[in-house]
Amino acid sequence: MKTIDLDALPSYTKLELASHQLDRAISLLLDSGDCISAITLAGAAEEILGQMVKLQGGVSAHQELIDECMSLSRRRPEVEAKPSDYHEIFAYYRNELKHYREGSDITVTEECAHPIIDRATENLRRLNVQESPAVLRYRNLRWAQ
Repeated sequence: MKTIDLDALPSYTKLELASHQLDRAISLLLDSGDCISAITLAGAAEEILGQMVKLQGGVSAHQELIDECMSLSRRRPEVEAKPSDYHEIFAYYRNELKHYREGSDITVTEECAHPIIDRATENLRRLNVQESPAVLRYRNLRWAQ
Protein backbone atom coordinates (compact mmCIF):
# COMPACT_ATOMS: atom_id res chain seq x y z
CA MET A 1 0.00 0.00 0.00
CA LYS A 2 1.31 3.42 -0.94
CA THR A 3 1.86 5.93 1.87
CA ILE A 4 0.63 9.47 1.36
CA ASP A 5 2.81 12.28 2.64
CA LEU A 6 0.17 14.66 3.98
CA ASP A 7 2.74 17.44 4.43
CA ALA A 8 3.41 17.39 0.69
CA LEU A 9 -0.24 17.96 -0.20
CA PRO A 10 -1.49 21.49 -0.85
CA SER A 11 -3.47 23.16 1.91
CA TYR A 12 -5.97 25.97 1.62
CA THR A 13 -7.43 28.52 3.97
CA LYS A 14 -11.19 28.59 4.42
CA LEU A 15 -11.23 31.90 2.56
CA GLU A 16 -9.39 30.35 -0.39
CA LEU A 17 -11.78 27.40 -0.43
CA ALA A 18 -14.90 29.56 -0.25
CA SER A 19 -13.59 31.95 -2.89
CA HIS A 20 -12.82 29.05 -5.20
CA GLN A 21 -16.27 27.54 -4.63
CA LEU A 22 -17.93 30.87 -5.32
CA ASP A 23 -15.92 31.51 -8.49
CA ARG A 24 -16.72 28.02 -9.76
CA ALA A 25 -20.41 28.46 -8.91
CA ILE A 26 -20.50 31.68 -10.91
CA SER A 27 -18.72 30.06 -13.84
CA LEU A 28 -21.05 27.06 -13.84
CA LEU A 29 -24.10 29.30 -13.74
CA LEU A 30 -23.03 31.88 -16.30
CA ASP A 31 -21.06 29.71 -18.70
CA SER A 32 -22.82 26.34 -18.46
CA GLY A 33 -26.25 27.16 -17.12
CA ASP A 34 -25.69 24.57 -14.39
CA CYS A 35 -27.83 26.06 -11.66
CA ILE A 36 -27.85 22.88 -9.57
CA SER A 37 -24.08 22.73 -9.08
CA ALA A 38 -23.93 26.52 -8.81
CA ILE A 39 -26.40 26.49 -5.90
CA THR A 40 -24.52 23.73 -4.10
CA LEU A 41 -21.13 25.42 -4.43
CA ALA A 42 -22.43 28.93 -3.73
CA GLY A 43 -24.29 27.61 -0.70
CA ALA A 44 -21.08 26.14 0.71
CA ALA A 45 -19.23 29.40 0.04
CA GLU A 46 -22.05 31.44 1.58
CA GLU A 47 -21.93 29.37 4.74
CA ILE A 48 -18.14 29.57 5.14
CA LEU A 49 -17.95 33.29 4.32
CA GLY A 50 -20.92 34.07 6.56
CA GLN A 51 -19.25 32.31 9.47
CA MET A 52 -16.05 34.26 8.80
CA VAL A 53 -18.02 37.53 8.84
CA LYS A 54 -19.55 36.49 12.17
CA LEU A 55 -16.14 35.60 13.63
CA GLN A 56 -14.95 39.10 12.73
CA GLY A 57 -17.83 40.59 14.68
CA GLY A 58 -20.10 41.28 11.72
CA VAL A 59 -23.45 39.99 10.56
CA SER A 60 -23.69 37.65 7.58
CA ALA A 61 -25.90 38.59 4.65
CA HIS A 62 -28.11 35.58 5.44
CA GLN A 63 -28.54 36.62 9.08
CA GLU A 64 -29.17 40.25 8.15
CA LEU A 65 -31.99 39.15 5.86
CA ILE A 66 -33.51 37.07 8.66
CA ASP A 67 -33.20 40.00 11.06
CA GLU A 68 -34.92 42.34 8.61
CA CYS A 69 -37.79 39.89 8.14
CA MET A 70 -38.17 39.45 11.89
CA SER A 71 -38.28 43.22 12.32
CA LEU A 72 -41.05 43.47 9.74
CA SER A 73 -42.91 40.54 11.32
CA ARG A 74 -42.95 42.28 14.70
CA ARG A 75 -44.98 45.08 13.13
CA ARG A 76 -47.74 42.57 12.43
CA PRO A 77 -48.81 41.01 15.72
CA GLU A 78 -50.95 38.42 13.93
CA VAL A 79 -47.79 36.98 12.34
CA GLU A 80 -46.00 34.52 14.60
CA ALA A 81 -42.69 34.04 12.85
CA LYS A 82 -39.48 32.64 14.24
CA PRO A 83 -35.98 33.25 12.83
CA SER A 84 -35.82 29.56 11.92
CA ASP A 85 -38.87 30.01 9.67
CA TYR A 86 -37.01 32.55 7.58
CA HIS A 87 -33.80 30.54 7.67
CA GLU A 88 -35.66 27.59 6.16
CA ILE A 89 -37.04 29.79 3.40
CA PHE A 90 -33.70 31.38 2.51
CA ALA A 91 -31.77 28.11 2.73
CA TYR A 92 -34.42 26.02 0.98
CA TYR A 93 -32.65 25.37 -2.34
CA ARG A 94 -29.22 25.01 -0.79
CA ASN A 95 -30.52 22.40 1.63
CA GLU A 96 -32.79 20.58 -0.81
CA LEU A 97 -29.87 20.06 -3.17
CA LYS A 98 -27.46 18.71 -0.58
CA HIS A 99 -29.68 16.71 1.80
CA TYR A 100 -31.98 13.79 1.21
CA ARG A 101 -35.50 14.54 2.31
CA GLU A 102 -38.58 12.54 1.47
CA GLY A 103 -41.02 14.44 -0.62
CA SER A 104 -41.75 15.60 -4.08
CA ASP A 105 -39.44 16.50 -6.89
CA ILE A 106 -37.98 19.97 -6.98
CA THR A 107 -37.87 22.50 -9.79
CA VAL A 108 -34.61 24.41 -9.95
CA THR A 109 -33.96 27.36 -12.23
CA GLU A 110 -31.24 29.93 -12.68
CA GLU A 111 -33.29 32.36 -10.58
CA CYS A 112 -32.93 30.01 -7.62
CA ALA A 113 -29.16 30.46 -7.66
CA HIS A 114 -29.07 34.25 -7.64
CA PRO A 115 -30.05 34.92 -4.01
CA ILE A 116 -27.45 32.44 -2.76
CA ILE A 117 -24.68 33.84 -4.94
CA ASP A 118 -25.76 37.36 -4.00
CA ARG A 119 -25.44 36.59 -0.29
CA ALA A 120 -22.08 34.86 -0.77
CA THR A 121 -20.68 37.81 -2.73
CA GLU A 122 -22.02 40.19 -0.10
CA ASN A 123 -20.28 38.20 2.64
CA LEU A 124 -17.07 38.41 0.63
CA ARG A 125 -17.49 42.19 0.42
CA ARG A 126 -18.07 42.38 4.18
CA LEU A 127 -14.75 40.62 4.68
CA ASN A 128 -13.05 43.39 2.65
CA VAL A 129 -11.62 40.85 0.25
CA GLN A 130 -10.74 41.95 -3.26
CA GLU A 131 -13.36 40.56 -5.61
CA SER A 132 -12.20 38.07 -8.20
CA PRO A 133 -12.84 38.61 -11.90
CA ALA A 134 -15.69 36.05 -11.66
CA VAL A 135 -17.39 37.93 -8.82
CA LEU A 136 -17.00 41.25 -10.63
CA ARG A 137 -18.42 39.70 -13.80
CA TYR A 138 -21.37 38.28 -11.90
CA ARG A 139 -22.12 41.56 -10.13
CA ASN A 140 -21.90 43.53 -13.36
CA LEU A 141 -24.24 41.13 -15.19
CA ARG A 142 -26.61 40.76 -12.24
CA TRP A 143 -27.09 44.41 -11.49
CA ALA A 144 -27.08 45.58 -15.12
CA GLN A 145 -30.45 43.88 -15.60
